[in-house]
Parts: sequence; structure tokens; C-alpha cells
Amino acid sequence: MPTTLEKPSGKAKLPAKQQAVLDEFSGVIRKHRDQGPVTLARLMTSAFDLSIGARESRQEKLALAMARGLEARQQLAEAEGGSLSSEEVARLLRISKTAVLKRLDTGRLLAWREERLQAARFPRWQFDAHGHVLGGLEEVLEILNQDERLDAWGKILFFLQSKSSLGDRRPLDLLREGKLKDVCLAAQTNVE
Repeated sequence: MPTTLEKPSGKAKLPAKQQAVLDEFSGVIRKHRDQGPVTLARLMTSAFDLSIGARESRQEKLALAMARGLEARQQLAEAEGGSLSSEEVARLLRISKTAVLKRLDTGRLLAWREERLQAARFPRWQFDAHGHVLGGLEEVLEILNQDERLDAWGKILFFLQSKSSLGDRRPLDLLREGKLKDVCLAAQTNVE
């Protein structure tokens, strides 16, 4: 199974039958793009479930898992106000774009990379209403950055997912309340 099916990039030349399916899927997605990416991903997952059902092969199960993963990433990307570009973060923090990217590279800000755009997207929730980095974020990231297996999505999930050790609350909410010690303890547990 090819790892990329993106027609515009020219990375993979698909057999005619597969290209026809890709074109058909792309047309349906373009036709219904007003539904939003999360809804489209959810509908695509449901369509896979209905079409493939119990006859799932290992590859089909992997495809379904990938679709669910894409849906989960999209939900994380849109959570708590979406994301900002590095230029928008630079304006917000009143620093240069280079300084923003340096903070990202040194693990003091959190962002994921948009592969097709070769750009970083910064979750909006890591900034407060006054245009500052959320208090305690850098300290928590310092702990999370100790785990090399934890990518940007894993770190984002850490902040946005309720934790039983925090009374079924999210680390993000506790950080907003100034409860840095509790969040740091949860982060340390997460990396161990």
C-alpha cells in the first residue's frame, strides 16, 4: 500500500483503478467541504464501517485506524479556539517570527507541522487573553519534552484530555487556574 496518495505532489503514480477511486473520493470531499473536516472525517469513518464491516482485513483495520487518527487530530487541532500561524504568534507575543520558531525548537512553545504547507501551527489555547504564553506552560513542556517518544500531538493530547489523577480534569484547565504543581506531577507521571 503506497504511503502517499496525494496526486498534486507527484510523489506516487497510482494505478488507474486506484486513481479513479482517489478522484471520486476527492470529488465527494470537495462537494461537501462545507461540512467541515471533522464531520467529513467522521462520515468517512462511518462509511468505511458500513462498507467494510466484519470482513475487515488487517489492511482495512489499519485504514480505519488511520481515519480515526486523522479525525482525532483534527478535533485536537480545532479544540479551544483552533490554531495560529507563526506569523500570528509573533504579532501576539510582539516578537519576531524567528524568535517564535526558536521557542518552538527549544521546546518552549507547542506546535504541530502542517506537512503540505511546511508550516507550524500553534494551538491558540497556550496563550492567555493578554497575549502572553499561558503561565506554567514552559515548565510542563520541559517535563513532557523528556520523553522522546511523545510527539506534538501526544503533548497536545496531554493538555486537553481529562486525567483521573487530576480529579477527571484537564491539565489545561488546572494551568489556567494556576495549579502548576498538580500539572507538573501529572506530566512527570505521563513521561515515566
